[in-house]
Amino acid sequence: PVTRTIDRIETFFGELGFSVATGPEIEDDYHNFDALNIPGHHPARADHDTFWFDATRLLRTQTSGVQIRTMKNQQPPIRIIAPGRVYRNDYDQTHTPMFHQMEGLIVDKDISFTNLKGTLHDFLNNFFEEDLQVRFRPSYFPFTEPSAEVDVMGKNGKWLEVLGCGMVHPNVLRNVGIDPEVYSGFAFGMGMERLTMLRYGVTDLRAFFENDLRFLKQFK
Repeated sequence: PVTRTIDRIETFFGELGFSVATGPEIEDDYHNFDALNIPGHHPARADHDTFWFDATRLLRTQTSGVQIRTMKNQQPPIRIIAPGRVYRNDYDQTHTPMFHQMEGLIVDKDISFTNLKGTLHDFLNNFFEEDLQVRFRPSYFPFTEPSAEVDVMGKNGKWLEVLGCGMVHPNVLRNVGIDPEVYSGFAFGMGMERLTMLRYGVTDLRAFFENDLRFLKQFK
């Protein structure tokens, strides 16, 4: 079911002109943290959240490093999605140490928050195959400004968080040699297991990793 979710998302964004970009799962602290405007004292760097090999190498906690590498090696306009496995030191009903993430990035001239909202609204309606009520809540991420978390209205009348997003922070653009006075962009990130749970009504994230054929055969 998670693979099916990834395929659906890649197809949707592929039709909008996004290309798929990939990067290493063993990452350095520059690409995973520093270049993304995440300071040294940020809690995400702590051992209880991140799997470190040594002082500078780690299992990536997000696929944002792919965005950094793409922006360093490619001039705008840029339009990519970055799917892949990510790792965080957490395990319970809604968290596993390894999960799949999809991030997206656009960098071009005259990109606005309105473009971000329109793109994600269309995506969510397509993914859930219904005209959803969607809201954007102000939030904070070091690598975007302004930042928002996106919720959809569930069938039970409650808001459900589905992804995070925002306008690429000027510091991030400067870190990769892109002039924020000329270019702007937006980025978004979402957990594939989270979206799959919401789409199919699964309540325990760990079920995706336990290889129970009785569970997996539901998704044929």
